Amino acid sequence: MKTKRYLLAVICCLCGILNTSCGLFHPPSREAGYLTDHYYSCGPIALRDALDDYARKHGIVYKRAVYAKELSIEIQDKRRFFNLTEFLLLFDKQSASITWPDEIKSTLKARSIVIKEVSNIDELDPKLDIAIILVHKKGTLTFYHWLAYPRNSVTAVYGKDTVIDKIYILIPKS
Repeated sequence: MKTKRYLLAVICCLCGILNTSCGLFHPPSREAGYLTDHYYSCGPIALRDALDDYARKHGIVYKRAVYAKELSIEIQDKRRFFNLTEFLLLFDKQSASITWPDEIKSTLKARSIVIKEVSNIDELDPKLDIAIILVHKKGTLTFYHWLAYPRNSVTAVYGKDTVIDKIYILIPKS
């Protein structure tokens, strides 16, 4: 009876692996070691949009434009040899698009931008605040999305099923 259960478990695992986007059999695309799906995922795009809005609002002039691809490469360069994203890629190649909250914070910190984390969207003033917000679809564990506020509507992606997870306000320098 035990061997039948083990055999059934092995068969289920193999079927699951062979019939998914498992990273072992369908690895994500890479360019010079960088995950190309991350280049234009929501994390680097939200960072780029928030940085552009922040600069415009506070009269900061960049020497050159900041692009999502460059932000993605910067984020990926800071990842350790073995990180959670690489581990998750073994199971699902869509994990290549993940940008973790700490990566958002460290990218802003590298630009000397102070952030303040708040827990409620009502604490934001669309006329005064620039923020980066992490949302997910209610009732799911896999549909997360970063957006720049107020450029993007908080409910634009998931509508009434939007759950707000993190709100980082970009604080102007004194």
